[in-house]
Amino acid sequence: MKKSKRKYFQQQLSKLTAGQKRLLYKRAANIRKAAQVNAKNKRRAGRKEFKSMRSYDDTLNFQKPDRLDAVTIDDWALKVIEEEGINSLIEADSQLTDQHEYTDSRKGIVVFVEAGGCEVQSERENFFCLIGPEISMNQKSEIAVGDCVEFAFARDGTAVVQSVMPRKSRLSRPDPLKPGIERVIAANVDVAVVVASIKRPEIRPSLIDRYIIASERGGVKPVICVNKIDLIDKKGRGGELSVLEPYRQLGMEIVETSADERVGIDELKSLLADKMCVFVGHSGTGKTSLLNCILPDIKARVGSVHDTTGLGRHTTTNSCLYTAECGISVIDTPGIREFGIWKIEPEDLKWFFEEFNEYAEQCRFSNCSHTHEPGCRVKEALEEGRITRQRYESYLRILESIQEEGGY
Repeated sequence: MKKSKRKYFQQQLSKLTAGQKRLLYKRAANIRKAAQVNAKNKRRAGRKEFKSMRSYDDTLNFQKPDRLDAVTIDDWALKVIEEEGINSLIEADSQLTDQHEYTDSRKGIVVFVEAGGCEVQSERENFFCLIGPEISMNQKSEIAVGDCVEFAFARDGTAVVQSVMPRKSRLSRPDPLKPGIERVIAANVDVAVVVASIKRPEIRPSLIDRYIIASERGGVKPVICVNKIDLIDKKGRGGELSVLEPYRQLGMEIVETSADERVGIDELKSLLADKMCVFVGHSGTGKTSLLNCILPDIKARVGSVHDTTGLGRHTTTNSCLYTAECGISVIDTPGIREFGIWKIEPEDLKWFFEEFNEYAEQCRFSNCSHTHEPGCRVKEALEEGRITRQRYESYLRILESIQEEGGY
């Protein structure tokens, strides 16, 4: 920072209270993070045109992350002052001060989240709450459906979330638009029901594996639900469902269902009784249809599958928590076609493939990746048929994707 600008910056800082300074530096830190992610995306895009909203890194004419890192937090704070003005900080701090004059503090569970606000259920009543700036800066990771929160009412009657309680579990992924940001899909869940369909769309074991890894890392028990089994002939069902055999060998719970014919619904309900659950999976697998079978009173909107491609259409656009008197609570989530794994290093991935562990201890090298090393007992077990090729190839694909991204 040049001397003239530093002097101006110090003069402006002297006008701020301690609370206003904290607000300034929080904004500066958030802008710096956004600029770093933006620069990373630009680098990945290469020569392709990278379209985005006007950002501070464009204003400062920075192109590379190393140049961004070289800029001090004071520089970013100065930029906030120049762009937003000193009065905006004073006014924002004043609003925060007013908001802290709360009454009737309550606790509840988040049932729906949107930009800047969320719906909270408390004592069988729902309230729309604003999300305070400290939480909203990192909203996708700081607050999610299933979170237990404390909220209160400001003087004008507006409900405001004050704090988020510690989570006992989470299911998350990297934000697809900002890979450096964690997106929490659901919080405080006991079971993740990975819904796949045997046809339309075809079952994808590698996607199931990704959900299993994300669930186990987040302290959530995964259950596989294979829907639309009415689309296959009963005589040939064993062959069609052989793709599930590796998971049966691991002792995972698997439920075969048909939402249209209400097959397997009672079994699924018994697995979910008295639990907080989240339904996840590929678009078009029938998550919402299953939800309507389990909780018929909610009448959630369902969609169709594209006739030509066989791919699902998105009907659930935001995660939402549904509860019933039977003791089942289900978070329905939007269907996806790709699922990244948050914050996992390549060398740690192998430990999430449980069937490798017995043989990994016998590998020649203790840090064996089970890909190219000589004396790899895991690869030998693969050739002997003790490890399924389906799971091993899934491991290789996930490992490659993590290495390409430099670790999520």
